[in-house]
Amino acid sequence: SRMPVHILLIGSPGSAKTLFLTQIMSNYNTSYFVVGSNTTKAGLVNQIFQRMPRFLLIDELEKMSSDDQTALLHLMETGIISETKINKTRQMELTTWVFATANSSEKINQPLLSRFVVLKVPGYTIDEFIEIAACRLSRENIDIDIARIIAEKVWYDLGSRDVRDVIKVARLSNSLEEIPFIIGMLNNR
Repeated sequence: SRMPVHILLIGSPGSAKTLFLTQIMSNYNTSYFVVGSNTTKAGLVNQIFQRMPRFLLIDELEKMSSDDQTALLHLMETGIISETKINKTRQMELTTWVFATANSSEKINQPLLSRFVVLKVPGYTIDEFIEIAACRLSRENIDIDIARIIAEKVWYDLGSRDVRDVIKVARLSNSLEEIPFIIGMLNNR
């Protein structure tokens, strides 16, 4: 879009929401990435003034405190960021797109939520899960057939839809024979 439209991706853990943000970050040096749980209003406002990002990328928005979420309201609505303190006042207009992720929208302030186009990330099918897991494990030099076996066992035996579990099993297994043992250990956690 020519003018900012802010996007919030909501989906279960392991559905590649963060990967979407990091891909934007790697393609655009005018972006700024923050993690909601480690972000304060003062810190965020200060970084926006310093960096003037075209794309503000916020991972785990729902973990940002309610008070800290309010720092985004006027930026997203009007493009204005302002700060007034005892001895300091500053204001600036920016054209900034906000891309954020969350596992759910329950802890996101309604006024802030209303400024986003909310897109729900659907869960994977078994075929998608296996393909994504195999692709991810190929980066770790794991044979594609072994990667697919691990992905199937994680899906069916562990009952997980999180690719991170596939990576854990792959890293812990030294052979095909160890995979069921590792899955069994993870099932008992």
